[in-house]
Amino acid sequence: MKNAFWYLGFLSVLSVLTLKEGDGGFLGFLGFLPYFSIYRMSDERIELNIGRASRNAFMFTIFFGSATITYGYWTGDDQILLPAFVILFGGALMVCLLSLFFYDRMGR
Repeated sequence: MKNAFWYLGFLSVLSVLTLKEGDGGFLGFLGFLPYFSIYRMSDERIELNIGRASRNAFMFTIFFGSATITYGYWTGDDQILLPAFVILFGGALMVCLLSLFFYDRMGR
């Protein structure tokens, strides 16, 4: 399980497409860069910590996604969905990583 999440770090290479396209849209793939540090985690119960961290990311996705859809419906603003999807995707990755690091430091 440890190596499977480590490979997600290679998706950060897609941020190089920013040089070709000229806009900063592909810089969001740099959010995968911290996944390289998971390889050196020394917790025997890493799968339990990954399950807890994934639960936190799922809760972030549910709450932020429903709030964004509700806001878009009430205001009639369809343009909010594109940046909200980027924040939703990147935020779920960051919540998962920060939670994983927190659980690893706590030793629970």
